[in-house]
Amino acid sequence: MSGSHPASPSGKVSRVELANAAQTVRAGERLAAIVRGGDAIALIGDLGAGKTTLVTGLVAALGGGTAASPTFSLVNEYPAGRLVVWHVDLYRIERAAELVELGLDDVIGDPRGICVIEWADRFAVLPPDHLRIDLTHASGGRTLTATGTGPRGQALAEQLTA
Repeated sequence: MSGSHPASPSGKVSRVELANAAQTVRAGERLAAIVRGGDAIALIGDLGAGKTTLVTGLVAALGGGTAASPTFSLVNEYPAGRLVVWHVDLYRIERAAELVELGLDDVIGDPRGICVIEWADRFAVLPPDHLRIDLTHASGGRTLTATGTGPRGQALAEQLTA
């Protein structure tokens, strides 16, 4: 977890329009079908853009139950599914020194599961190869923009938006 700026996305940018929350949940379900242990996912977007809604679909489709926002707990772990999901929220983190307490070094890249980090643009915590999902408000819904920062991230972005 070195550096103070997140990696910039590289490669092809893929966009999908999501008309409502149900389509955002379905995007999370599609993501669940393509992730594998060790994957890291950055979720970027304003408050209410659908980050936790997407994670809800992801966790449920992996068999991990019902997801909740980790805003106050900072890290929620869903161990019951095909893969463990470590759902992290950096919104309330103010200084990079606080990141050590989250134990991200122990879960990012762990082959038993995936690490999904909301507000990942606040600190450089993800590995060089990860999927970045930007969610933005659009007329009546939201836009999901997927980019990869390396070969695995690019493959995930292309599969998610195919």
